[in-house]
Order: sequence, then C-alpha cells, then structure tokens
Amino acid sequence: MDFNQIAPILIFGVVGALLVAIVAYRNIQARKRREALNSIAPLLGFSFVGQELDHHPNTADLKTSIFNRGHGKAFSNIMAGNFGGQPVSTFDYRYTTGSGKDSHTWSQTVAAFSQELWLPEFELRPENFIDRIADHFTHKDIDFDLFPEFSRRFLLRGASVDEIRSLFSPALIQFLQTLPEDAKWHIEGSSTALILYKSDITVPADIDSYRDFLEKTSIIAKTFFGQSAGLSKPVR
Repeated sequence: MDFNQIAPILIFGVVGALLVAIVAYRNIQARKRREALNSIAPLLGFSFVGQELDHHPNTADLKTSIFNRGHGKAFSNIMAGNFGGQPVSTFDYRYTTGSGKDSHTWSQTVAAFSQELWLPEFELRPENFIDRIADHFTHKDIDFDLFPEFSRRFLLRGASVDEIRSLFSPALIQFLQTLPEDAKWHIEGSSTALILYKSDITVPADIDSYRDFLEKTSIIAKTFFGQSAGLSKPVR
C-alpha cells in the first residue's frame, strides 16, 4: 500500500481524533462549569436546579424572542432564588442558527425575573446598521419622537404596539438611556417574565461575576417593574 492510498485513511483518522478531542474537552469544561455553579449557588442564596426548567415557576412559561430563534435549543445550569427582593432564575441557554459551515451556536447566561404584573410581549436590544436598513421596509421598530437618543440606540418591537408604547413610560425610557451603550443589554418581556442577557455572552462561573451579573440585572428589573407598574395590566 503506497502513501497515496494511506493518506486518506490517515487524514480521516486525524480528523476523527480531533473531533473526539474537541467533544471531550467541551464535556469536561461543561462539567467543571456545572460543578462550579452548583457550589456558588448556596453562597448567593440560590438553589441549583440543573436542567429541570419546567419544575420552576419563574421560567416555566417563557415565550420571549430569544426562545423562538434557531434550533438545537438547550437550557442548562439553572439556578433559582431571590435577589434584590425579586424572584429570579438564571440559566445558560444556547441555540444554533444556520446549518453546516454557515451555522453558529449562540450561548448566553440569562436572568429571568418575575412579578405579578402582565407584560406585553416585546423585545428591546441594541439597534445596528442592518436593523435601520431593514426597518425602512418592515417598519416594525417602535420609536419615540420625544426620545430620539433612545430610538437611535435601541430596537424595540412587538405585536401589541399600543400596549408596548404605554408600558415604556418617559421615566422608564430615561432610565434605559442611562445604561452603558457598550453593555449591549437585551431585555425581553412576556406575561409575568422579564428576561435580561447579553447576546452570546456567558457569565464566568465564579461568585464575583455572578453577583455582579445579578446586581446589574436586578437593578434593571426593579426599575423596569417599578416604572411600569402603574401602566401594566394585572396578571391574566
């Protein structure tokens, strides 16, 4: 057997071994992260739920934009408790868009806060150049003439436009404008849940990073619910 015959076998074997090594490395990293979060959960006053999303009421009825994207959706490392006087669940969530060489898996840590208020389904996220071009054709971005800076920075959309406009009071808009532009928060609402995350960003599995994540998201959630309480409907 000459080299030309052996070469494809060797290449196939090397590629196969490399794929096995990558999978093994990812599994090891996932296990280490799971163990680390399991250990810091009680330090935050949380319980580590693992992957049983449906067993926790704060995350049982999530129907926001992020959960309607892509395929291969998976929840992991769910923790549940109270922070800043608010019920909250945090979890890692991933999904894949595209296929083959054009696929991308998005992984992010999400905080899901809940209050006894009904919220219209909406998505608020940083607006980019492509969004502005697309809006010339779709006209789905909800802008506020009195707040051009808010309208420049954020893409706000949802089916119930009038309800969303009522929800986003001037005080709430002014608060949202104070958020650092480079933080790139995504905020989504549906029913009694308010979802906060940074797209494709996973919070490091250490106590300081998670406490910082919870402090920042809880301030946003508390302000959001506080400003919108007088305008939101009771829970249906």
